[in-house]
Amino acid sequence: MVMARNTGGGLIRFLLAGGLLLGSAILTWAAPPPTVQKMLEYKPRHEVNYSTPSLAEQASCKVDQIKSGTGSGWVLLDGQGRYLRKFFASNGQNIDQFSYYKDGLEVYREIITPGARTPDHFRWFNSGGSKYGVDTERKGTITSWRIISAEEVSQEVLRALATNDLARLQALLITDEEIKALGLGREMVEDLLTRRKGVEDKFKATRAKMPKLDDKAVWLHLETGAPQCLPADQTGSRHDVIRYSRATVLVDVAGSNEWFQIGPMLQVGGAWRIIDGPVAGMAIEDEQNGRNPNEDIDIGQDPKLQKLVEELTRLDKQQVAVTGPEAVKHYLTRADLLEEIVKQVKPQKRDPWIRQVADSLASAIQANPSDTVASSRLLSLEKQLMQAIPTSNLTAYVVFRRMQGDYSVKLLAGKNFDKVQQEWLDNLTSFIKTFPKADDVPDAMLQLGMVSEFLDKDVEAKNWYADLARSFPGKPQARKAEGSLRRLGLEGTPIQLVGNQISDGKPFDITQLQGKIVIVYYWASWNGQAASDFTKLKSIVSANDKEVEVLAINLDASVEEAKAFLGKNTPIGIHLHEDGGLESKLATQYGIQVLPCVFLIGKDGKCVNRASQIATVDDEIKKLLKK
Repeated sequence: MVMARNTGGGLIRFLLAGGLLLGSAILTWAAPPPTVQKMLEYKPRHEVNYSTPSLAEQASCKVDQIKSGTGSGWVLLDGQGRYLRKFFASNGQNIDQFSYYKDGLEVYREIITPGARTPDHFRWFNSGGSKYGVDTERKGTITSWRIISAEEVSQEVLRALATNDLARLQALLITDEEIKALGLGREMVEDLLTRRKGVEDKFKATRAKMPKLDDKAVWLHLETGAPQCLPADQTGSRHDVIRYSRATVLVDVAGSNEWFQIGPMLQVGGAWRIIDGPVAGMAIEDEQNGRNPNEDIDIGQDPKLQKLVEELTRLDKQQVAVTGPEAVKHYLTRADLLEEIVKQVKPQKRDPWIRQVADSLASAIQANPSDTVASSRLLSLEKQLMQAIPTSNLTAYVVFRRMQGDYSVKLLAGKNFDKVQQEWLDNLTSFIKTFPKADDVPDAMLQLGMVSEFLDKDVEAKNWYADLARSFPGKPQARKAEGSLRRLGLEGTPIQLVGNQISDGKPFDITQLQGKIVIVYYWASWNGQAASDFTKLKSIVSANDKEVEVLAINLDASVEEAKAFLGKNTPIGIHLHEDGGLESKLATQYGIQVLPCVFLIGKDGKCVNRASQIATVDDEIKKLLKK
């Protein structure tokens, strides 16, 4: 049995009754199964976090045949016997299901329904989510959703905005057929139809107001409040209607928090539907009908509130230093304005504004940890929230930023580094126990892994990273944790590094340097140590002619920043780059979180030391060359 791709329509056939016709040859049942590499060639058409073995791990993978009823197919298993892929023919003839797995559990499946030549039904499972999308036009994109949660709707809206894909957004809109099926009253129908007409304009306006939004934006949180049931006799509909009157989406854009609104959502069967276009910013809705009375600034008609927001907008447009007294003054002023806004809005609308207060005070602490004003104010805010809403996500948000501020202050004091780190470990552990469902738990777990590493507690670090990867699959922090686990287990195994060269943009693979000792050096232009390290590396290479090479991995946000730095300094070796900085694949592959980071690779391509130091790497190389 052999697997093949029909390049005309992508149809893969398994002819289980006799053999497979491939070109002019008849391959019998005794023919070999598809290879591990062949099964790994197939990729999901839509976003999902799934397991893919490294080149080294592929050696222990195997392909087995499976049968179920009248169907049969192939499964790809990892070295532990866990499923990685399953390609199945439900009718015993044509492959019509392509399944992808994460840690042995199916997270995503593509289905070819009768009459289709390529997958047209798409389902997410387990940690992959709960979505069920359909390509009704069979053009390769999801045009409607049979099942999708409110959270997944907000994630889809983000991806539509980030990629400027209006069609992706329109697939989430309530349709005429669904409006009819709900039996909505006349006024509701008129409202829905009016809102739908303005979707494209709002989409474009939101894109314009969020210029930094790109495909690297990370979904963080959906805030909806409790769902509402609108009784049929209230709305004039045939049935009761379940809706969210508002939906605020929090996203991470280049390290900063931004918000946008997706308006009310209605439940139609197993799917939530949007009825309006997205609007940038944090909204204050009309409680009666869920509308935003002022979609430009989303703060209603209160003149005092409007004035405060205008002042805040002007302040945010000002250039501000990263550190120093002026930076502290800027962030404290911002916190003052936000606190006045908090006083003006209704209690149920204060959450996002209070979060901004905490962010501003935390930024002031980072700008000058020795300035006690911001620390005192942040602690006071925490005490108020602990008294009023001790277990809320908002309280957790403020507590975590106060903890980070205290940590910065103690690090600056420079007293007993190990004691400060141990106290930070204890505080992070306590935070997770107190607020197990807080949005900052993944960050706290990542910090626990990192600090455990600093204290040479590798077992504890591995445990935290593994727990993070298992508990929050798909999160950016989980991907970093998975990379950190790979790094902690790197010694004695072949390293894999592939990227584009800064010099000419051409791809480069570290295997091209096999036969030489390689110093892998992770750097960025903002790290002050890079320039002097380049000088040291150059002398090491010169002293070991043709025996040693440097592969430098740049983690600047853009290649332009890297080129500007290299133009002013004396670089050494081959430099690779991928946009995204510490969030890029080159960084997350091995969980690089602190710079510089140095690996020493032997001539056989295996890692000798995953935590080498520039000051001592020369001695390590001499020992290797003597062997």
